[in-house]
Amino acid sequence: MLSDFSALVETARTAGLVLFDLDNTLLDREAAFAKWASIFVNNHGLSLDAWSVIESADEDGLRPRDQFFEVLRASLPIETSVDDLLDSYHDEYPQCYTVSEETLDAIRRLRASGWKVGVVTNGPPSQMLKIEITNLAQEFDAICVSSIVGSRKPERGIFEEAARVCDVPLNGWMVGDAPHADIEGGRAAGLATIWISRGRDWDSSSLAPPDAEVTTVAEAVSTILD
Repeated sequence: MLSDFSALVETARTAGLVLFDLDNTLLDREAAFAKWASIFVNNHGLSLDAWSVIESADEDGLRPRDQFFEVLRASLPIETSVDDLLDSYHDEYPQCYTVSEETLDAIRRLRASGWKVGVVTNGPPSQMLKIEITNLAQEFDAICVSSIVGSRKPERGIFEEAARVCDVPLNGWMVGDAPHADIEGGRAAGLATIWISRGRDWDSSSLAPPDAEVTTVAEAVSTILD
């Protein structure tokens, strides 16, 4: 196993491809969602106690948005229809995103060192709005959104599409915060993996560990370049 790992990392160091997850990797989804939730509470005249309901219903972004708003309407004094809530959400939520200069500098260091870099993210086409608002598109060689490319992590297809657009072999690194979608998916695609821990402990009882564990994109880039 050790020799297999060493061979994988050596290949990753020389292949020239690094793929990144979007939410809670390149972009701070937690901060953006908290900002949107504050606006939502204010717009609907809710008490500050509503935050715990909103956070629980969100399920760290994994619950489909129509179901999310159905839960909020059932739990909070909200009369607005789910369709209208969705329309407002898709307009307001992407505007809450920013990208740190530290992250941008790290991606630029990678590209300056000759690496191809891509984004692989699950989600609807509105994921592109976040990328446009934060001007991330100009920083990457490929942007692959699952609903647009027809494959979602952990499926191999979305990783293959990113490599195709970057015009390099599917060899290198996958960086992300989701154990199954990013780490398991990246590993299955033949990539070395770096996990953005977000203060969590890796569940080694059910999943093989990533090749590296960091807290920021900048640390991940340093791991790759070092």
